[in-house]
Amino acid sequence: MMRKIVIGFFISFCLVAQAQFWTETTSGFPANFTGLSKFHVVDANLAWAIGYDGFNTANNIQQFSKTDDSGFTWTAGVFDLGDTTLGISDLSGVDSNTAFVAAYPRQAGQQGGIWKTIDAGVTWTQQTAASFNNAASFPNIVHYFDANNGLAIGDPTNGYWEIYTSNNGGATYSRLPSASLPAPLNNETGYLAQFAHSGDSIWFTTSAGRIVHSANRGVTWSVYQSPLSDFGGTTIFGDLSFATANRGVIQDNTGNIFKTTDAGQTWNGVVFSGTGAPYGGAISYLPNTFHMVSTGGEANFAGSSYSLDDGTTWINIDTDQHVDVAFFNDTVGYSGSFSNTTNNLGVFRYTGSVLNEASVAELVEVQLFHNNRTEQLEISTDQLFKKVRIYDLHGRMVLTSTNKLIHTNLIRSGVYIAQIFTDSGRKTSKFIKH
Repeated sequence: MMRKIVIGFFISFCLVAQAQFWTETTSGFPANFTGLSKFHVVDANLAWAIGYDGFNTANNIQQFSKTDDSGFTWTAGVFDLGDTTLGISDLSGVDSNTAFVAAYPRQAGQQGGIWKTIDAGVTWTQQTAASFNNAASFPNIVHYFDANNGLAIGDPTNGYWEIYTSNNGGATYSRLPSASLPAPLNNETGYLAQFAHSGDSIWFTTSAGRIVHSANRGVTWSVYQSPLSDFGGTTIFGDLSFATANRGVIQDNTGNIFKTTDAGQTWNGVVFSGTGAPYGGAISYLPNTFHMVSTGGEANFAGSSYSLDDGTTWINIDTDQHVDVAFFNDTVGYSGSFSNTTNNLGVFRYTGSVLNEASVAELVEVQLFHNNRTEQLEISTDQLFKKVRIYDLHGRMVLTSTNKLIHTNLIRSGVYIAQIFTDSGRKTSKFIKH
């Protein structure tokens, strides 16, 4: 099912990039105002993503872009599916030449399905074994764990979720029987490309605020209730991401954060602080860390922020419009923007260093004091102190030291974030210099 897109489009023609965190470059699309979203980051070099009309989201386009060099350059292409009116649901890359795309019907009598390319998107061949040929069929997700093993996930038909599995790269598919799946609720549907994965685990969301989960590449499934009543409604919606097979996060459209440590069975709200906050759009963990990045694409709630302590403390990055976010590791990550052929814009590439430190599960006991009269920052801890790094609110590192008494006379007045490292881990604290 497709959630109504409520992004209000705006563009800043400012050429100053967020060089300390994001650097914006061209997404390769020939027309202005083409948005880039639904990233699938395959490895440190390769990523595929879907284009859409950012000026008029009701206008259907069938375009993609991909990078083979860690986001330095992007090459756009067209999904040639034989029917230009099909909507694009999701995209799963396998390598630089091979990818799968899910398409959904936008008109009565249409049939969606799964298509595959083996020539970098020049041609696409329908995978007819993933038939999606019921009148109610609506493909939402395609995900390949590797070159051979993949899933195609759609709304319920004939009383149960329409999910196909393949173990031979799409040559054949088998629909999962109803006995292997949790029963859908009345009128419950899924959403386009709204899912998370970690290793052999995959989760997808529903219109009833539920999360359907498999820990074994789709062989068996469970279902859990989330704190949200709907993951894609017009008034409430959300996104989810998992760092590991058990630890995940939900962000709703007002910026609330919920976390799980049992693969989604139970969720707890997070009381967070800091100089920033989650933005309510997309959210992405850096896999196997406690770091996460939040973005917002709404015209009145736009920006990006990050947390280094599992969502407890947030630091703002910018107030630019970001329509998606995805990270592969602590050096490779992307966020969607809108094409601008004059200024060569359209996609944000992570170019910072603040996400590169090792994560810790618990914060250490540290106290931080700033004396504005003497312009000195004093760090007090019973742990073995290693170093401190100080960042401004744009994520720029302005000072680093291995001393617990630091002179701050060389930095300007303002709010700063101190990352304090000890032998037991790291704590992030805020201080104000007047």
